[in-house]
Amino acid sequence: MLHHAGPGPRTPSRAPRARAPRARAPRARAPRARALAVATACALLVTACGGSRAGGSAGGGRLTVSYEAAKARDVRDRDFLRGRRLAERVADDLNRALRLPRDIAVTGRSCPEGDFPDYDPETGRVTLCYGYVGEVRSMFQDAEETRDDAGERTAGVVTETLYHELAHALIHRLDLRFTGHEEDVADQFAAYRLIPRGAAGRAALRAAADNYAQYAADSDPSDDDPSDEHAPDAARSANYLCYLYGSAPGRDKKLVDGKRLTKDRAEQCEDEYAALRRGWDALLAPHAR
Repeated sequence: MLHHAGPGPRTPSRAPRARAPRARAPRARAPRARALAVATACALLVTACGGSRAGGSAGGGRLTVSYEAAKARDVRDRDFLRGRRLAERVADDLNRALRLPRDIAVTGRSCPEGDFPDYDPETGRVTLCYGYVGEVRSMFQDAEETRDDAGERTAGVVTETLYHELAHALIHRLDLRFTGHEEDVADQFAAYRLIPRGAAGRAALRAAADNYAQYAADSDPSDDDPSDEHAPDAARSANYLCYLYGSAPGRDKKLVDGKRLTKDRAEQCEDEYAALRRGWDALLAPHAR
């Protein structure tokens, strides 16, 4: 389903789930269950590379960033976002790269409990929920192996989430044409922008892969929802590891752990990443600065 095609709001990148109290209780979550052949996602994107709107965009729009007042529970998370300028860095990256026909707003705000970042095609706004930042950080802080760098990992996940949601915005605003699942294509856009940024970008995508693995571990397989348009969290984690490995085959052999990323899948990852690059290059070429 193309989320911008209908009048209703779009499902966020990490689908709604029952949220635990801010105390360190176990997190309940509505898992994902759509069966996915993870190796086909890049190929689906490439089949539609020639479909961008002819002539490109007029170029009068920009990505803008603002922050609404935070509720008391969210002040720390708002300050985290503003202090690290995560949204501003993503906006600067895309403003330098692309011409937009209209503005796209990224707004930080205190969302109702259980809401998560999303793009609303009716308003042209990406909402970045302060509470989501706190949830991700607490997940990393709760795990002994990620406790020491929970802040950096959280920043990486938020950055990946912003690129994912802005992919939906670009698909809508630029009328980008593709086949396959929009959620898969949006994940690929996050990898497309992050991996070329070097060590920091790769670390951000790895943090997102690890976070999806955390959500997968917290899920109850019996609650699988076959109607969810998102790939299962475990598959999204494996995809990100595959793109990282495929961008520099053999450089980080630890990514091929035999669990999330198997040796058989790793053999395809260089081609998958190359297809991802070709696909998004072609989709965005008419709109490049």
